[in-house]
Amino acid sequence: MRSLVLLLVACSNTAVPTLTGTECPSPDPLTFGYTAASTPGCTGTAEQCNFGKTFMDTYCIACHDSHLKFSMRNGAPLYHDFDTLIGVLEVPDHIDEQTGIGPKAENHFMPGDGTGGRCPSTPGGSLDIDCVQPTDQERRDLAMWIACERNRTHDLSDAGVAGP
Repeated sequence: MRSLVLLLVACSNTAVPTLTGTECPSPDPLTFGYTAASTPGCTGTAEQCNFGKTFMDTYCIACHDSHLKFSMRNGAPLYHDFDTLIGVLEVPDHIDEQTGIGPKAENHFMPGDGTGGRCPSTPGGSLDIDCVQPTDQERRDLAMWIACERNRTHDLSDAGVAGP
């Protein structure tokens, strides 16, 4: 029976979410912060210094916002909230394997996976528009940003969570 299951998976045309294998270069590029305040000394453009927040606001928080009730999330799992950095840091692998592009995977599942490519035009609204898709370069930048955020020291003292 196990052989049959493996054969079916191997013959499937459905892509499987996979971590991209992206690593943060050294030195860490300061142009991929969540906000300019979280990347002191960022020498890039405002868009670069705010890449993470801009990406999440553009492509994700219409369904992945901590303020949305479960019934308004259009299938987005609870506690997969990307309106704050702490929310992103809770599930970086999930974000990378659903949306990132890197040396080991090209993931195009989100936005729109599970909703037939439809997204709400307003946060928590009905699925009334085709999802706006990030470019492949934005997906590569996302994977880089996630890889770098994993390595950064974060001051979570004002994030509303108890410290270690």
